[in-house]
Amino acid sequence: MTLNSAVDVAIGLILMYLVLSLICTTVNEYIATALKLRATTLADGIKKLIDDPVLHQAFSDHGLVDGTKAALGTRLPSYMDGRTFAMAILGSLDSTKPIPAFDDIKHALQHMADSNIRDTLLAQVVLASGDIQALRDNVAGWFDQTMERVGGAYKKTLKLMSLLVGLALAAIINADTMSVATALWRDPTLRTQLTDAASHAQLTAPGGDAALRASIASTRTFRPLPIGWHLDSDDGSEKTSVAWFWLQKVFGLVLTGIALSLGAPFWFDLLSKFMNVRGSGEKPKPTQS
Repeated sequence: MTLNSAVDVAIGLILMYLVLSLICTTVNEYIATALKLRATTLADGIKKLIDDPVLHQAFSDHGLVDGTKAALGTRLPSYMDGRTFAMAILGSLDSTKPIPAFDDIKHALQHMADSNIRDTLLAQVVLASGDIQALRDNVAGWFDQTMERVGGAYKKTLKLMSLLVGLALAAIINADTMSVATALWRDPTLRTQLTDAASHAQLTAPGGDAALRASIASTRTFRPLPIGWHLDSDDGSEKTSVAWFWLQKVFGLVLTGIALSLGAPFWFDLLSKFMNVRGSGEKPKPTQS
């Protein structure tokens, strides 16, 4: 009985994290879009790659780049593939030759001022051995590899933003892990409600985030969750000191914020594992009509 109760408490907490993580994801997407975070990160990465100011300006004005910005109606594109970068950077070396031959590229690089981008492109010229297509492929591959590192920095920024949003959401709605866990442990009816909701979410959301969001909404998971600020409730001061009460409260909220930063997919996978441990077995496949 004690083990089953502990598993049910864990399922209730995981379900809370799952629901709130979905909200965090929506908020993160809105913030990233409003701040043009992806586009700004890409632009900063390209500026560091093309450390020659003249070449960087020519690259920005190249039709493949400027045309994309004009089509999108934005100052900066959010994505750029390696082939587009290679065509644009090689076509920006000499404004009089927008579609340069191999020798034109080599000549333009030899007359450029010293810079990291010049050295990199010269190395790619040597590797291409006179083959213009090989040169474009080499530059495209180099760009894609470099952008993977830039993408890593972008993911770190998103991770930090997720943590901050998670902490803010936990504080706003008083999603205190310690209080919720205590309430679940003491109330068998509440545990049953949440495990039933978790089972429904697990069984009806096999199709990714969109299906998961719809499933969570249909279970009305928030109804049984013991969260929210209640001004007329006991603040704990009669049972313990105010300082100790708020220390526990802050710890519980921080714990929730950290949990939410892990993301909804993590909690959905963990929920499935716990539901199987509880004895529900593998979720049945949908009946084919």
